[in-house]
Amino acid sequence: MSVRLTPARPAAAPIGPALAAVAAGEPVVLVDDHAPAGFLVAAAETVTTAVTAFLVRHSSGLLCVSLPGAECDRLDLPPMPGASRFEACVTVDAATGITTGISAHDRARTAALLAAAGSTGHDFTRPGHVIPVRHAAGGVLHRRGVAEAAADLARAAGRRPAALFAALVGLSRPTELAGPPELARFAEDHGLAAVSVGDLVTHRLSRDPLVTRRATTGAVSDLVRAVGYTGAFDGAEHLALVTGSPAGADDVPVYVHRECPAGDVPGWLRCACRPGLDTALTAITAEGCGVVVHLKPNRFRAGESGEEEFLSAVAAVIVQDLGVRSVRLPAGQEAHRAAFELRGVPAGRFGG
Repeated sequence: MSVRLTPARPAAAPIGPALAAVAAGEPVVLVDDHAPAGFLVAAAETVTTAVTAFLVRHSSGLLCVSLPGAECDRLDLPPMPGASRFEACVTVDAATGITTGISAHDRARTAALLAAAGSTGHDFTRPGHVIPVRHAAGGVLHRRGVAEAAADLARAAGRRPAALFAALVGLSRPTELAGPPELARFAEDHGLAAVSVGDLVTHRLSRDPLVTRRATTGAVSDLVRAVGYTGAFDGAEHLALVTGSPAGADDVPVYVHRECPAGDVPGWLRCACRPGLDTALTAITAEGCGVVVHLKPNRFRAGESGEEEFLSAVAAVIVQDLGVRSVRLPAGQEAHRAAFELRGVPAGRFGG
């Protein structure tokens, strides 16, 4: 068999300019791919009065600070009653160093205090004028929300994972949120870097480890050995079923098998898609060298947006960890190709 390589998909918009801006204490425009809406975002730990005033002037005026759940608990920030859109906590003001709490200076101090490692719950009064928002621990790889994206931006820029953000309003209709054309124009007019939630997802899928190899491995049969992996964010247990010596090899046949809800590892005795797994194992055994990646999708609810993209990236990381240099994907699994290419593993397909 031969392999046919085709050009990789175009790279997502680079997020380097946005990271540089956030690291320098400047605001950026964050585009929510699904809303569609846009937000002004800045690292909370370094936010200034001037940046906060800029956010207030061009937004709805509702300022939020994205925080890790552990920080919300440590600072005694319980959920806001009736909150639905975000994981909003009770509003706060800094307990000292402010006046009414509403000015840009006061809200900048409150935001910076929320981000500070040494702050305690006693450093805030409740209610106030800043809304702390609890973001998911895995960031955009767990939930593709604005709070997660804002915190991921701050973290990737070398700041603490706490970000001040506010929704941008329309240029011509200030009572409505800005749409995509207005967001692009606003960023250009003000010389701001722009980045989308999807860009951040792609950035993390291309760089984050996603899984760790477990210490123990085992034999499935005389010809197939199993290598176990654990998800970095969800603890999901995945397996690579390996034949031959794929390390350092090119054009290695790889099958990606997503466990159905009835499956159980390692026996798969109740798995409704067991025949597909058996077919893949038979194929790589016949080839003499290959990998079947058995994925257990615990992290997302069934049908959650981004599930398949994430699992494809997990498969690519596992294959990369095994030392495979390039892969061949069977017919029907072309959708995984983009993830392999994103991780730097050239992916072709079976065929003459």
